[in-house]
Amino acid sequence: MSQLKYLVIYLSLLVALVLMILPLPDWVQIYRPNWIALTLLYWSMALPKRVGLWFAFFTGIILDTSLGTLLGQHTLPLLLIIYINLSFYQRIRVLALAQQAIFIFVLLLIDQVIVAWVEGILGRPTPLLTFFGAPFIGMLIWPWVFVMLRDIRRKALLR
Repeated sequence: MSQLKYLVIYLSLLVALVLMILPLPDWVQIYRPNWIALTLLYWSMALPKRVGLWFAFFTGIILDTSLGTLLGQHTLPLLLIIYINLSFYQRIRVLALAQQAIFIFVLLLIDQVIVAWVEGILGRPTPLLTFFGAPFIGMLIWPWVFVMLRDIRRKALLR
């Protein structure tokens, strides 16, 4: 029974994966926030002993195979930002949501730069708006993501 309540984490990541692979017009695509990163950041902040680097690794591999990108292209940045988040989560989760959003912006920007760097190595140029568009949108929606996942976690009685 205790393992069943952690199903909420997997279901939230499944919803985030669907939001990541949902087709959008090209002009909107560059503003799509990294839903997987936002969800993983929340869970690693709320349950750091349960959602850690291995969780981020396997989620990144699933994301890479779902998007059809180079294996590890999203895994490496996810591992890096989750590592940074796990290093600072006790300081960050006591901050106000607006201050947390700035921290999330920096982490999403790191993720975006690494993904764009790999794309550049592969010979696919990345528009400049991509560097700031998606992390900025992620920063703006962080308070809603945080509150929604916190309420779900509380209803599932996760500690």
